[in-house]
Amino acid sequence: MGQLVSVCRPFIFVYVVVFSAIFYSSAGYATEYDRVVRLEPGAELPFELKAAFLSAKPGTVIELPEGTFHFDDEISLNTSHITLRGQGMDKTILSFAGQPQGAQGILVQANAFTVMDLAVEDTAGDGIKMENANGVVVQRVRVEWTAGPAEENGAYGLYPINCDNVLIEDSVVIGASDAGIYVGQSRDIVVRRNRAEHNVAGIEIENSINADVYENLATHNTGGILVFDMPNLTQAGHHTRVFNNQVIDNNTKNFAPEGNIVGKVPTGTGVMVLSTDWVHVFDNEITGNKTVNFTSFSFKSVSILDGTPLPDGYDPYPEHIYVHNNIMKKQSNWYFDGGEFNFLTNLLFILKLRPTADIIVDGQVASDLTAADWCFHDNVRPGGRAASFGNLQLNKTHWLVSLLGAPGTPPITRYPEETNCTQPDFGPVALDMSVFDSVPEPDEEFTEQEIALLCEGGDSNTVNWEAYQVNCPQLSEYRLFVGNDPAAEPNTDHGLPYDLTSPLFSDYAAKYRVVFLPPGQTIEYQEQDVFTFPVGTIIAKTFALNNEYGEEEVIETRLLIHRTSGWQGVAYIWDEGMTDATLALGGGAVAMNVLDSDGNLVTVDYRIPDANQCTNCHGVKEEGDDRFLNQPIGPKARWLNRDSLFHGELKNQLLHWTETGLLTGAPLPAEAPRLPIWNDATDGTMEQRARAYLEINCAHCHSEGGRARATGLKLMADQALDANYGLCKPPVAAGTGSGGLKWDIVPGDADNSILVYRMHATDPAVRMPELGRSVVHGQGVAVVEDWINSLTGDCTPTGP
Repeated sequence: MGQLVSVCRPFIFVYVVVFSAIFYSSAGYATEYDRVVRLEPGAELPFELKAAFLSAKPGTVIELPEGTFHFDDEISLNTSHITLRGQGMDKTILSFAGQPQGAQGILVQANAFTVMDLAVEDTAGDGIKMENANGVVVQRVRVEWTAGPAEENGAYGLYPINCDNVLIEDSVVIGASDAGIYVGQSRDIVVRRNRAEHNVAGIEIENSINADVYENLATHNTGGILVFDMPNLTQAGHHTRVFNNQVIDNNTKNFAPEGNIVGKVPTGTGVMVLSTDWVHVFDNEITGNKTVNFTSFSFKSVSILDGTPLPDGYDPYPEHIYVHNNIMKKQSNWYFDGGEFNFLTNLLFILKLRPTADIIVDGQVASDLTAADWCFHDNVRPGGRAASFGNLQLNKTHWLVSLLGAPGTPPITRYPEETNCTQPDFGPVALDMSVFDSVPEPDEEFTEQEIALLCEGGDSNTVNWEAYQVNCPQLSEYRLFVGNDPAAEPNTDHGLPYDLTSPLFSDYAAKYRVVFLPPGQTIEYQEQDVFTFPVGTIIAKTFALNNEYGEEEVIETRLLIHRTSGWQGVAYIWDEGMTDATLALGGGAVAMNVLDSDGNLVTVDYRIPDANQCTNCHGVKEEGDDRFLNQPIGPKARWLNRDSLFHGELKNQLLHWTETGLLTGAPLPAEAPRLPIWNDATDGTMEQRARAYLEINCAHCHSEGGRARATGLKLMADQALDANYGLCKPPVAAGTGSGGLKWDIVPGDADNSILVYRMHATDPAVRMPELGRSVVHGQGVAVVEDWINSLTGDCTPTGP
């Protein structure tokens, strides 16, 4: 480990966890939690809210005052049974305008979450994102991009993903560049009495099961209400009811970033169904939409029009669609917006010499109309005349249409006899909100005196092992390093320094890693997973930036501590004299000029995560567990299987750990898995190096149990090179992250691959990874680009 030199920082700002303006009182009514935290108005409120999110116990109401408060980073919540409450959607306003960090405004990864009576404005990405939660309630919330519709706006306003028992009511979303209210890959959903306006899609239910969408107003969007089922996701959707809504004048020109599926929705669409099953649309007013009032399409038609391949095992055909008792009236006979679906629809009806119909289907079925089970009846125009119908017959192509380079045939405009049918109602959705009643007891807290005793106790000649139970105010109180110098030897025989074959990129920071293992304990080897560490283990990682003078400046040391409740991450920020590092639960930021690996000067906005943000990367959801629990990322055989210097001797790390007696069950290094060093051309193939780089930088989220599993993109190095790895895979929930491109990875064409585009991005709503970097790792991205450019094949669909 090289010498670490501390010099004066050009700028450093540490978020302080402020509690002085937080007051506690009784809520006074049984329908809410008894514990209420009230924040006072003022410029410090964003930091106080972050502090409240970090310190809140299950069963807490966090109440915000009236006023407009400006945030420069996302705020994250990982604690269950929390209510966030303002004074009204036009009185308590959280503004994220100009937000330099964070992919959303509020990120929630916790069960039994309620948000009410406030507004979130102008986020760089999504407004309020709720992930992997059981029990989500959104009441009287406004999310808005105040400059109006624009491609640069965040993708989603209210965004539950992979959630169960979702209630969104009496809320307003304006200006989302994808969907105002978007519920994805979730189960048991009620969306009612909301207003969605000037979004691309007003309300979208995607790959979700059991949804009721009713008494909403969807107006001035591109499309009013969408029910979609996309390929390559965690589940297929079915059973959605859309009823008693006003879907009126949805004629805002589509402003979605190119490459997103919602960007194909024609301007002037009322209700659209794509590829999903069991959708009932009834008792709605669907009027004033210029292209179509109701339409049902198959993803097979998407494939025909834009070349997206249909993956194996995916059912692209919408079935069991029941549309009845709606009032429908279009605003115009033909309306052209320049989009491919809109153009094709108008073209086919013009060839028929008919105006476009109120109800349009593409005609794509798995076998026949009877099996498709499409039922239409009693849909009328205001004067009582039946709503018109058109079947585009995209399952075949008329010779005249083919001369124009389009699929389909002039539409059949009479209702087929097979569609004169009914279906039994399968509603209503019954939400199980019992999760709110089961407030867990908070973990037992240590008093200030107990913390002081633990942090000051133990044998002064070695690591303070008992202190693992608490967050000591100063790093030195753990006594991890000789002389409290993170460049020195571990202050114990049970300390194991280590490196990875390919480390995560963090703004060109050098990293110094040490595992501290409690005396008498051992590490259990795992072939593929993270090694099993005993309670009391501390993994320390020190970050140092190479400043413009070529000297390493130590910024922070992060600890991942294995406590009885699981792994917990905390950061400590070093003072300028390198005398000690101070606990920074709220995170921090450092702006400075650094030298990259090629010696070039780069300006970084280096961010130190707050304690909740640790879960953004380290959180994993195991099968059968509804919680996201932290776990280490690097200590796996495939990353540790490399040589390092130990007391001047070069030795394989797995072998050294075994010889110390601290690692059990490990095979010889030659028999253990290994991923190569990403930037060593002599180590492995180009593909192996590129995929090693992608795994260490991306797969902590893009994996089966990671936060990004809802995208269907899995970047583990041993993942088959198919659509789940991004090959010819269309984006999901990407918003501006699509970059106007169609597929995540295009063989032979890195420049047209979304994956590469996002690795080149620095916009907080676009860049990947979301956290951990502020600049582009040009050297690492080049390795991935070279590999993608070496791939053969294309993304042309294999069938008609």
